[in-house]
Parts: sequence; structure tokens; C-alpha cells
Amino acid sequence: MTAIKLIASDLDHTLLTDAGELPPNFYALIQRVHAAGIHFVAASGRALYTLQPMFAQVQEQMSLIAENGAFVIHDGQEVATQYLAPADVIDLVHYTQAKGSGFPILCAKDRAYIDATAADQESFLSQFFMQYEFVDDLTTLDVPIAKYTVFFPNKETYTAFDPDYQRPLGDRFHVTIGGDYFLDIMHQAVNKGAAIKTLGAKLGVAPAEMVAFGDNLNDTEMLQVVGHSYIVAAATPKLTPYATARIGSNADYAVAKMITNILDNGGKIQ
Repeated sequence: MTAIKLIASDLDHTLLTDAGELPPNFYALIQRVHAAGIHFVAASGRALYTLQPMFAQVQEQMSLIAENGAFVIHDGQEVATQYLAPADVIDLVHYTQAKGSGFPILCAKDRAYIDATAADQESFLSQFFMQYEFVDDLTTLDVPIAKYTVFFPNKETYTAFDPDYQRPLGDRFHVTIGGDYFLDIMHQAVNKGAAIKTLGAKLGVAPAEMVAFGDNLNDTEMLQVVGHSYIVAAATPKLTPYATARIGSNADYAVAKMITNILDNGGKIQ
């Protein structure tokens, strides 16, 4: 059995229910993880300003990975940050506009800047972006951008991913999928796996001592890095090759149950 020193979990549709809620009493579970000498990491494609209030009660007992790895926070302190080059952001906006499908969204540290042509989707987008502005011309912004997102309101994300973004842009950027509606592009060095490696080096934790949970393509590198990788019941089949096992549903709090089992087993996993 392996002694576990770090547990990382994706949020949406993995740790969180489909309604976006944490499992019952999850803050107490994080405190129990911390007391056992294990580091808990919330690893998400969500913005940092969304994660910080969600975990405010336990922020000094855990770590945050936001924007798919562009921001790494430990004990409330910023460990690593990686932005896109400003010229690349402009290129990406023009690229999406030329494709004629999808709405550009620029994800900065404190808010999202959304193409004004998507204003009629505000009620939907506000579920994912707590702080945002609609902008007529995104190329005029002078703000550091951590993640470039393309919003596909009709779920064309998977159809567009490979031919329109991964193949033509994958040699310049890290291109991934954050969910049915969002295709994400970051600096080439940014992904959840690289962020986990950064934390592991800081904390003195080897990959074999790590556990991770995920459900979508933006979890791929994280699942590849850790010694024990799990995907939830509804995870995309494309993650199956990178998973130690498929566990239960996020609706049944499968991740929280697995974490509890690890703790009940003395912080070890078979």
C-alpha cells in the first residue's frame, strides 16, 4: 500500500454535484485531510476569484489550481502564475472571429472579459463567471490574460476541438476542453499536471504519493502525473486510458467517499 501525501480533485462534474454544490460537510473533510498530513488541492478550470470564496473557510489548509493551471496557490500564497502573450491573445480573438463560430472570452485574474456579441447569453454565462464584463473589442484590452476560452452555446465544443483548434494551434498553445460549452487555450506550459508537479516539488511530495480525480480532457495531464488516478462515472471515455479506475457518480459524492476511505485506511491506498 502507498502512503498518500496529496489529493487533487477537479471540481465541476467531479467533486461538485451537477448543481455546482460541494459534498455535505466537505470543509470538515478538508480539515481532516490536513490533520492527517495530506495536502488537498482543488484543481479547476474555474477562475481564481471563483475558487477563493468557495474555499475561504479552509484556504490555509489546502491549495488551489485555477484556470487549468495558470494560477497555483498554496496556503493562500501565489506559488506560480503564467499568462498568455498579449500578441497571442489578439491572434486568438481574430482566429475565433474568422471561424465564425463560438464567442471569445478572455480570462484575467480578477474577471472575465466577454465578447459583446454574446450578451444575449448573459443569464447562462453568469453561472460560470462571477465577475465579468462585456467588451465590444477584446483586442483593445491591456490586461494580463491567463486563459482564452471559446464559448459554444450549442455545444459544438467537441466537434470544433480537433480540426479547428488542437491541430492548427496545438504546437503554440495548450488546447483543451473544460466542459460541453467551453474550449480553453492557455500558454503551452500550462496544464493541471504541470501545476501538480510544481506543488509536489514545493511540498516534497512524489507523484507516486498523489491521488487525483477528474472527468474531462482538461484533467488529462493531472491524471497522467499522479500515481493513483480516478475518473467519475460520467467522465469522458477519452480519459479511460489515464485512469487507475472509474468510481461512482459526482451526484453520489464519490470523490468525498473515496477521500474518506483513504483517511479511514490510515492515509494509504492499495
